[in-house]
Amino acid sequence: MTTSTESVTGQESRSLWFHLFGIIDRPVSTFVAVLKRRKWTTWALPLAVVLIAFTLVTIFQTPYTTEFAREQAEKQLATLPEAQVEAARSVMAYTLSLPFMLAMSLLLGYLTIIIGTLVQAAFLYFGSLIWGGDDTTFGSVFTMTNWSRLPLAIAYLVQMGIILVTQSMLQYAGLSFFVGTGDMLADAKNPVYVLLANLDLFWLWHLLLAVWGLSVVARMSRGKSALLVIVYAILTLGFSVGWAILSVRMAG
Repeated sequence: MTTSTESVTGQESRSLWFHLFGIIDRPVSTFVAVLKRRKWTTWALPLAVVLIAFTLVTIFQTPYTTEFAREQAEKQLATLPEAQVEAARSVMAYTLSLPFMLAMSLLLGYLTIIIGTLVQAAFLYFGSLIWGGDDTTFGSVFTMTNWSRLPLAIAYLVQMGIILVTQSMLQYAGLSFFVGTGDMLADAKNPVYVLLANLDLFWLWHLLLAVWGLSVVARMSRGKSALLVIVYAILTLGFSVGWAILSVRMAG
């Protein structure tokens, strides 16, 4: 018992940077250690890591997505009357420029990550209160949520590596390659394709960490924690699939 207590105490005194690696092989004790800290850096560090990893993959991906967008735009221009082509080209020169595409991709990505983290933390916080978890604070659940999302940073870095090796746009996300046809626009209208694109080992790893982290921060059983996280995952996938398909159909 003394040895266990000394081990946790030792981890609490370590740098937060150490815990970035501890979340891989010592997730439970890492959650216990970081949740005892009350500084804003405790939640800001893992969030910053995810944002930096996203920034890197976006920088390398955007030149290819910009070229793809230009190709699709040229196909659309071929269907327009001559009088409208020049006006459309002037708009495309700005909106399909690399700086604009990169800025918009980063802005939308940052907002998606930050809002997604807040929504996840809110769902788990209120869900834990409803399901009989111990009284906790939103700040603690928000901190746990940020640490549980660190596998997403690894996923971004893996994607960046694939882009650098293949020198092309990452066409298939997650498990979507099982049903992908090669036609990105047609695939984007396929609910199964969109669903599988949101599923990968890193996202599942993140969910597993969320189960462990929730059991620590709300002192819930892992069974209840798992059920709550599964409900969150189902709702998230349903929203992602519905939004993606709606966006494609509205654009098309």
